[in-house]
Amino acid sequence: MDVILVAVKKDIINEYTSVVKESGLNPIIVDIGSFALENMYGINYEIESDRNVALLNIGASTVNMIILKGGISVFTRDSSLGSNLHTEALQREFNISYENAERLKRGEAVENITSEDAQAVITSASEEILNEIIRSFDYYRSTTVHEDISSVILSGGCSMISNFTSLIAERSGIETRLAEPFRNIKIPKKFDKTNLEEIAPMMAVAVGLALRKQGDR
Repeated sequence: MDVILVAVKKDIINEYTSVVKESGLNPIIVDIGSFALENMYGINYEIESDRNVALLNIGASTVNMIILKGGISVFTRDSSLGSNLHTEALQREFNISYENAERLKRGEAVENITSEDAQAVITSASEEILNEIIRSFDYYRSTTVHEDISSVILSGGCSMISNFTSLIAERSGIETRLAEPFRNIKIPKKFDKTNLEEIAPMMAVAVGLALRKQGDR
């Protein structure tokens, strides 16, 4: 029998549900980021029984990782790291505001700062995140008789940083590509498809949550 155990502090659940209620909505399901990623993957990608796929969602302060074997979760890990490291490094290096640091992260121009200088700081600040990812991959391999990971699918705000996908691929030696959470989802014509394509990698968890319904097991 395979068992999944999830533990979370009540205060955290209460904070999230309070925000939802204050917005006029009624929360009926609470899920964790890793399982939402699994849902997103299941509806958008072909399941291959002989492949282990790592789904990475890297936000401002959290890394969600889930490794799927044949589409089924076999390893999960959350880390308290994220793209805030890039923002803080840019602020320190160039003595700029949070807003301008965020602009640099998105590849936008900021006065008196070249894109090359900004990219050098971002790459340096990525080291801690990359090391955590590689450690998690190594731990997974050590507990599964050296089973390897076939590919990495990256999502979250950090995925929008220029060259971050290639940094993971280079450090891990594993093919890495951006998530496509809307691949098999029909988009109404009234939506701006160009904008959806741009922000798609940041929507992976949201899509996975939206696929849930009351009564799910």
